[in-house]
Amino acid sequence: MKTKKPRPEKVAIVAKAHAKEAPKVVADLIKWLDERGVASCMESGLAAKVGRGASFSLDKIPKDADMFIVLGGDGTLLSVARAMRSRQIPILGVNLGSLGFLTDVALKDLYETLETVVGGDVTIVTRSLLKAELERKGETILTERVLNDVVITKGAIARIIEVGVDVEEQFVAIVRADGLIVATPTGSTAYSLAAGGPIVHPDLDAMVLTPISPHTLTYRPVVLPDRSTVELTLRGDPGEVYATFDGQVSEPMKTGDVVRVQKSRNAVKLVRVPDKDYFRVLRHKLRWAERPRRRRNTAPPKP
Repeated sequence: MKTKKPRPEKVAIVAKAHAKEAPKVVADLIKWLDERGVASCMESGLAAKVGRGASFSLDKIPKDADMFIVLGGDGTLLSVARAMRSRQIPILGVNLGSLGFLTDVALKDLYETLETVVGGDVTIVTRSLLKAELERKGETILTERVLNDVVITKGAIARIIEVGVDVEEQFVAIVRADGLIVATPTGSTAYSLAAGGPIVHPDLDAMVLTPISPHTLTYRPVVLPDRSTVELTLRGDPGEVYATFDGQVSEPMKTGDVVRVQKSRNAVKLVRVPDKDYFRVLRHKLRWAERPRRRRNTAPPKP
């Protein structure tokens, strides 16, 4: 879903923790915002490096901020999206390295983009989240919400794991593989894509179940409606296995543990400017050929 966003009055800024260029970039950014009458605040660790400005911690999102600017990579934006919980403050992702699928504004285009944002000529897109629960012996021991994916995978020892798959309480299969991924449409271009999964447009109400290097090659990725409840049960004696949520949180699993995945009531809102459309990012990141130019007809005219 897409909606228009009015001019922001206060911006919260988060940057990749170890990015050397971040303090200088943020100091210049705050000055630019001040000159245009836009208030700002920074994540506390970043504020300490910059040496000035109001600060906040990610576990206590500022109530008066109406937009986030995230400087870093997709991982940094994922951490902010997770910290939002039920809040739905639009996020503008700015990449300090190569262009990301989520942080799709290059640093060199930051101020040109912000001119558009301050002018109110932006679109807010809504990305769905998944709610994932790790259940052990009938008790939920961990609940996470993810923007990209939930992954069950083996640890350091090279062993195949067995995972029972049920969808809407209907048995699907026992998958023997290096692991399994349940991804949102947003996450379909992340780990799932690397494992052979399909690209799913983020406007679709779907989730993707992708096996990682399956022992039986007929196990293929499956696209499911996101109203489904997917249950993944760890079987056998797998050794070291982990459930990982958006690559941010990891929890060791035991035989019989169940990871239950369904669509979350919450969502994430991302700022999109007119020239940063979804397919443009795909072409750039996946190195798809640009649309060929029409060749001129150089043949001589017929007599």
